[in-house]
Amino acid sequence: MNNQTNHMPRRRLILGAAAVGMVAATARAQDRRPRGAQPAERIVDPRVTQFEIGPADKPWRIFVGLPVSPPPAAGYSAIIALDGNASFPTLWHLREETAPHAPVALIGVGYPIEVRNDTTRRWFDLTSPGKQPVPPKEGLRGPGDRPTGGQNTFLAMIADELLPRLTRELPLEPSALTLFGHSLGGLFVLNVLFTQPQLFSRYAAADPSTWWNAGEALREAAAFRGGVLAAGGRLAPERPLLVSNSGDRHPEILDVLADLPGLDLIHRPHPTENHGSLMHPAAAEALDLHLGRLHG
Repeated sequence: MNNQTNHMPRRRLILGAAAVGMVAATARAQDRRPRGAQPAERIVDPRVTQFEIGPADKPWRIFVGLPVSPPPAAGYSAIIALDGNASFPTLWHLREETAPHAPVALIGVGYPIEVRNDTTRRWFDLTSPGKQPVPPKEGLRGPGDRPTGGQNTFLAMIADELLPRLTRELPLEPSALTLFGHSLGGLFVLNVLFTQPQLFSRYAAADPSTWWNAGEALREAAAFRGGVLAAGGRLAPERPLLVSNSGDRHPEILDVLADLPGLDLIHRPHPTENHGSLMHPAAAEALDLHLGRLHG
């Protein structure tokens, strides 16, 4: 009887340990899911709202996070962040922790999903039309069978539908907007700068995918530089461009755009970060850029 009494708690302990081990193994398996497939954090706060815009069958989900402070006379400034399901929560926490009283609205442009990224749609939205979709260099990941080429439609939605709606419905200052994107989002940020530099006041590109279409962004940068120099020699009004990068690479885009008058080119390397982990420090730098706390 005493032996049974002594062994029962031990058996329960073993079974309990096994259960804990199974939970831990499940957590590790979840952690190994692709970064974009991980559940997106949902910010629950009375200052956070969301709406959908675009076609009924393929809308974009827009996340809006207002600051605690009242709007200035001209309206809130704003950061427009691509891949909003992932980037909006990151920027929300950064603003609340490092600039809680800054009159900065946060706008995340995402998708009606509950995970961090809609990989198929972002490949389409953030890449150029009619272009070679597979990167030419060995070892670089391409889109596979995903459709590409929706960049112009996506930009038209932002410029012609989203920004006008935001300025109608929010106390927003249209001349004080920052565009932030990571990876293919960074590629999109560069394209907007090169094609419609007046649309945003500041540009922040984290690990921009300049390899796309055999270095298309580098060719666009060279054409942009040539056009500025031919049209008076200076980008006007002046625009800052922040380029953050992971690892020990030197982004070639910096060399193409170096010393262009009117372009305040700011480089922030992160040798200890990888492509995925760069999101957080790059978002912090984009916020600092927006607030005037980051300079070249």
